[in-house]
Amino acid sequence: MKPIARYLLLLLIIALPNFGNATINVGVGKTNITPPIGTPSAGYTDRNGEGMQGVHDPLLAIALFIDNGEKQLALCSVDHLGFTYEMVQEITQKVHAHPELQGCEIFVASSHTHSGGGAHLNIPLVGASLAGTYSPQTTEFYIDQTVEAICQAYHHQVPAKLGIGYGKAKDLSQYRGLWPKNIVPLDDVSVIKVTHLDDTPLAVLFNYPMHPIVLKSQSRLFSADFVGYARNHLLSSLGSNVCSIYFNGAQGDIIPAVFNENGFDACSTLGRSLAETVKKIWDETPTDDSLQISTQKDSYAFKPQATPFGLALPLDVYKSEMNVIVFNQTHAFITVPGELSCLYDQSLKDIGNRLGYSHVSIFGLTNDAHGYIILPESWQHKTYESGLSFGGEDYGNMTEKRAETLLKVFSPQSFN
Repeated sequence: MKPIARYLLLLLIIALPNFGNATINVGVGKTNITPPIGTPSAGYTDRNGEGMQGVHDPLLAIALFIDNGEKQLALCSVDHLGFTYEMVQEITQKVHAHPELQGCEIFVASSHTHSGGGAHLNIPLVGASLAGTYSPQTTEFYIDQTVEAICQAYHHQVPAKLGIGYGKAKDLSQYRGLWPKNIVPLDDVSVIKVTHLDDTPLAVLFNYPMHPIVLKSQSRLFSADFVGYARNHLLSSLGSNVCSIYFNGAQGDIIPAVFNENGFDACSTLGRSLAETVKKIWDETPTDDSLQISTQKDSYAFKPQATPFGLALPLDVYKSEMNVIVFNQTHAFITVPGELSCLYDQSLKDIGNRLGYSHVSIFGLTNDAHGYIILPESWQHKTYESGLSFGGEDYGNMTEKRAETLLKVFSPQSFN
């Protein structure tokens, strides 16, 4: 081959798109988001906004940064009842203020612990009832600590391998709804496994739907509930340097099955059981040093509606978003901006199956947490969760349609 031809061929090779087969880099970051003792918690109205009296286990923001050479993602879990859309927007703006992170896509998922920090809801009456008196300083603390976790993850990147696996966590949860009756919640667990290139563990993200409410309103200690115990049990089995991250799922009306124990002992039992399932999935999941990532966002707005019980938010318009994240054209993760009813979980998985995905997972309370997202029939029956559902009677079905539309964008069938 002539020199000029070799030169042109080299230019052509350099110019060719990667198609997602770049070696991936992954970093992890962790910060403490426990507010000062005396700060109210969030989630139990019968705490009456009283301050918490101590810290049982620290509340954390834990971030997983993924860069495949084409996209940057930050998957960040926070031990909190639910960050608002405005809080996540501010987190995103602050992260994007760093030039090297201007293109990073941010996904902040709240664990929904009812023993986390409060004082973050600047909504008259409703905010104080759910989270105590609003404090802009405390809210800014949550935001800044989460930004720091994401930035840490970016700066701690190393070449890595990644795999995605699935399994079942049996007998850990139960359905609390009075309508419809006799529902058996899904027990699906999704795992994102991350290792160093030599296959030693680096990080694990596990996704499982359940309210972290083992600890009741009588507890006055900050805690991540069973989530913190699950993370710690995983560190015991995978290694103390491994980053363990929890993303909740479609956990509307799903509560823990208590094991005849109280308080923190029950948290430990449940956390260990979930961690054992995650470890089993980890052991069965292969990894690869390349990863294709596809994402799509649906930003939207709606007018909040009064609940069937007459409770209304004093807002003319509410902005939020949903997203789809697809790995390797087959593993789909839908981000939902609230507490999605478990009754939608199976239908979304069925939709994904028809579209050719191997699995659809729900990342609940991600990038927002504006209440329950329920079926029209649940609204009509005035179920427990309809009391904090502000999207109107048809909002749940609209959310399902948004999810289906997002899934269709990268449907594996369209590539066949």
